[in-house]
Amino acid sequence: MTEQENQPDREVRLVGLSDMEIRATGKATNAFILRGYAAVYDQTSHDLGGFRERIAPGAFDDVLATEPDVHLTWDHDTRYVAARTKNGTLHLSSDGTGLLIDAQVGNYTWAKDLRTALERGDINQGSFAFNVAPDGDDFAADDDGNVMRTIRTIGGLYDVTVTAQGAYPQTSMAAMRSLAEAIGRPPEQVGAALVAPQEGQGEETEPRSVEDDEEFAMWHAAMEKKAAAYRASLAKVEERLGKLHERNQDA
Repeated sequence: MTEQENQPDREVRLVGLSDMEIRATGKATNAFILRGYAAVYDQTSHDLGGFRERIAPGAFDDVLATEPDVHLTWDHDTRYVAARTKNGTLHLSSDGTGLLIDAQVGNYTWAKDLRTALERGDINQGSFAFNVAPDGDDFAADDDGNVMRTIRTIGGLYDVTVTAQGAYPQTSMAAMRSLAEAIGRPPEQVGAALVAPQEGQGEETEPRSVEDDEEFAMWHAAMEKKAAAYRASLAKVEERLGKLHERNQDA
């Protein structure tokens, strides 16, 4: 088992390659230079199985300060490593927009195909593999039962990738466990969280009783239903990945 496979809380997130730039380089060892944002701050995700998500500005700052060994790959496939932070061919930085990729893609035979696919727009999405630092995220629900996860601190960053279609656009079971833990807190804590004062409001609001709160019970049931749907979709994704793995082995 590789180090990355041994990360139980590892998550993969599909993103659009924002403001992607491809240009030639004069170095014989480089096929081309790729620049673009692998993650964008303060953007609301699609439904990730019962909740939506945003990445808070600066969420990558701590992990980047550790100078992690991150690969730029094609479809998360380590047979197609285009650049790497460890050898200086991949530079990752966090600015006001998000996580910026600046990569010197190696002059590999397959890199020509990759560049063609990127320039044609056949590949226009990205993805990154990560986990969240302890206490690095939180969940909040509005009055309509809509749940938002805010990621404030990334704990580990493993790869960034270019892809035509994310094989795993949903969140991992680690996030589902976090959501379950948020729901499963003692009733008085959950009740207090649901009626936490908003900006400009006082803090004297009394927590309501969850046991007697029919609205919360309905919201909780909806979350369980969405979690079941997520598990079903995850099973389909795993089946798809298995077929892709078999096809790669036969190639």
